[in-house]
Amino acid sequence: MNLKINQQTLNQFTIIYTAVPLLIFLITWLKPYLASITFVLFLYAIYTSYFKGTKFEINNLINNKNVALTILLIAFLWCYFAGLGGFWYQSSDHDCRNAIFRDLINHSWPLYYETADAAMVYYIGFWLPAAVFAKIFLFVSPMFSFFIGNIFLLLYAVCGIFLVFLHVLKAVKIKSYFKIIIVLLIMLFFSGMDIVGTNFNFSWHIEWWAQVAQFSSLTTVLFWVFNQGLPAWLLTLMFYNNKNKTENFGLIAVLCFFCSPLPFIGLSVFLIIYTVKNLIAEFNKKQVKKYFNKIFSIQNIISVFFITPIICLYFVSNHSTSANGVISSMPNQHTLIFISIAVYFFILEAGIYLLLISRQYEKELMYYVIFISLILCPFIKVGYAADFCMRASIPALLILFIMIVKFLFNNYNFKKYKLRYVLLCFCFVLGSITPTIEFVRGFYDVITSRSIFRAADFTKTFEGKIVYDENNNTVSNSNFVTIKPSDKLFFKYLAKEKTKK
Repeated sequence: MNLKINQQTLNQFTIIYTAVPLLIFLITWLKPYLASITFVLFLYAIYTSYFKGTKFEINNLINNKNVALTILLIAFLWCYFAGLGGFWYQSSDHDCRNAIFRDLINHSWPLYYETADAAMVYYIGFWLPAAVFAKIFLFVSPMFSFFIGNIFLLLYAVCGIFLVFLHVLKAVKIKSYFKIIIVLLIMLFFSGMDIVGTNFNFSWHIEWWAQVAQFSSLTTVLFWVFNQGLPAWLLTLMFYNNKNKTENFGLIAVLCFFCSPLPFIGLSVFLIIYTVKNLIAEFNKKQVKKYFNKIFSIQNIISVFFITPIICLYFVSNHSTSANGVISSMPNQHTLIFISIAVYFFILEAGIYLLLISRQYEKELMYYVIFISLILCPFIKVGYAADFCMRASIPALLILFIMIVKFLFNNYNFKKYKLRYVLLCFCFVLGSITPTIEFVRGFYDVITSRSIFRAADFTKTFEGKIVYDENNNTVSNSNFVTIKPSDKLFFKYLAKEKTKK
């Protein structure tokens, strides 16, 4: 029996996967009347975008169930070694993420903290489906519920990565079993040449070599910020494989905004530019009216004008949003030095790759959008860390990976540009050291500790651990909470009231 997966089915599964967290949020965090209205409206937006009268390409992407099982196995291993589920070594960022997940399971929603006048405000979308499932088992014990929730979270992530892989294979147009395996392995080990930036000095975190900026490898993203990276990958690929479907751009944007606000900024650059590009194309065909009907489709109107403001009000409640975006600069150093470091950083992380594939893509708009996006990222800072550069670059780096793979596998004049192929492969080998370190760190910790259960789970919960300064502002855990939620517009007018005990 063969398994057949086509583009239309893939789009529908992807939009369901990425929309479920937001649907859960709308129905559980908002006041009942508002929850009902927004839930129905957004459900209708999803239906009109990918289910009602769809006309997508229906050629099969995978016809063989053995190929599908192999892809699924690679997806499982990638997620497992990322520490998802807590059955392997976890990076230190998992500590707070485990606390978020446990609090979502153990508390009613919206999540208010009893020991402090505070509430959770964070991009919690990725955890919501698993948290809903885990709540069913709270009658047994909170510990058992968290354990079951982690199993669900691992399986949920595996399903998401499986969809990511299918979208990648669709983008690069590869069906050969051997080539599929090679492409997926390249994806797992694709990265900028951090090892060159460190002057070949090894450490567990070589991606911080430039200090002022970082482009995370795809594996690093999954190992450290899976909750942002995985939804952003899926929605970036939804855009990439459906560049002309302007009528769905608003829906894609709002789904990315909810789960991955910083990658959303990076993806928005592509969405805006391709909206203009599609408009110009329709203008040349003298079909501008038809195109504006696509821009102002029912799904775009609902997503942008009804759902986005709700999410905005929720996020701006967060205490840490008081930090303003500023132009980056190196402390106590001349601006020219910073610019030099930023340019060198760009060259090693993306510039050489872009140069080597330029002959194939020099006439494509996508190539220049990637170039401009990535070269500007180090110069933009939100707050006091390099989070913007690390996360807003996620969409552009994923598309860069796809373009490189297409260059290598789509019969691009190998004889004439053999040197480019050789250099590209050499750069990939150097770059692969970064994700290799991510894997090795986990194996090293498991071997030295003699245990596979190496979850980073020290915080446990934010209940009772929210600390205030003399001005009653939070000085710890501020990335995840808001203080005095009743003073915030979202909690005052939109959120359900605090459950009285």
